[in-house]
Amino acid sequence: MTILFITNPDEDAHIFPVINELARRGHEMQIFNPGAFPLTATLTVDSSPAGPRTFIQWAEQEIDLSTVASVWYRRPGNFDLPEELLPKEAEWIKGEAAALINGIYANTDALWVSEPHNLRRADLKLLQLRLAQQLGFRIPDYTVTNDPQRARAFLDAHPDGVIAKGLWMPTIMVEDRAGMIYTHRVTPEDAEYLESVRYGPTYLQALVPKKRDIRVTVIGDQIFPTAIDSMVVEASQIDFRKADIMDLPHTVITLPEPVERACLQIVKQLGLQFGAIDLLETPDGDFVFLENNPNGQWYWVEMMTGQPMARAMADLLERGVIERGDTRTLVSPAEIPPRALRPLPVGEQTVPLPRRLATSALGADSAAADANFAATRAWLERKRGNIMLHVGDVDA
Repeated sequence: MTILFITNPDEDAHIFPVINELARRGHEMQIFNPGAFPLTATLTVDSSPAGPRTFIQWAEQEIDLSTVASVWYRRPGNFDLPEELLPKEAEWIKGEAAALINGIYANTDALWVSEPHNLRRADLKLLQLRLAQQLGFRIPDYTVTNDPQRARAFLDAHPDGVIAKGLWMPTIMVEDRAGMIYTHRVTPEDAEYLESVRYGPTYLQALVPKKRDIRVTVIGDQIFPTAIDSMVVEASQIDFRKADIMDLPHTVITLPEPVERACLQIVKQLGLQFGAIDLLETPDGDFVFLENNPNGQWYWVEMMTGQPMARAMADLLERGVIERGDTRTLVSPAEIPPRALRPLPVGEQTVPLPRRLATSALGADSAAADANFAATRAWLERKRGNIMLHVGDVDA
């Protein structure tokens, strides 16, 4: 059985440490980027007496989705459409392509991390807040409105401070550049522009006194709570993404049992196998729910703290293979060399990639695909509002 990664490997280095761990265990893996479809990848769904059969071909690779036991749906690229299409033609083809690939995903009987339609639903912040409140989390007072009078009333009702944040996309495109929309404390000067609330939904939230940020990563049934001391740097006191994340102290913590249980429950109630939950810890030790990132980043936390998160993701993906009863290729745990559980500073992370995956990710004609390649350097970058883990120094 195969473990499938659906992502753009050029922009998603999170997959490589997990691939490395799964390779040590003897699993078959493939990477498919829907961004190759339709120009350089083909998708075919055939009817059969036993049900639909789906085949994907790309870069001299082929996979029969009936052989897939687990799928990690990470960050797929956008469809690659012919430039000669008229705008309306391209729009129609994109819709047809989405209908095909979403149908394929729905028909793939595998363990998903996580199912695409659940990811879309789970990304709704208002749904998250409702579920969090039902599970016993404290949530900040908030309003989402395009009524300037209601927005002004909310500001007046919260004299200790109000923040503004986005409901969906963290970026805005200006020509060919992306601008980041950070969480922002509303100032008296901002109040002068309240009439502009009329032009679109505005998400306002009461400012909560903060001791530190808490990132809780849930992978299957495993949970990794980490405190981020964001108050030590002025730039990160409202939004820790505005600082260099490597400059902020990270500490492994233990959550109160009701908070830990609620973190696990909200991920499950959203139909997910993974969640990156943002909490605030107040000065009096209370925990306040902000949001759940249904496909968020986490590997920088492992690098900073040494928590075995890549191993936990490998455990989760391996579960799909075990549930299918295919243990023929698995390596006995006794045969797997121990993996150091320590923080991995930038510059010391090594991520070898098996030849099969190198061919899948880089293409059969790539020199690096002719042998195993290893990344000997890792670094972090804030790009389009995300903390991006990059792996580099690729050697053939």
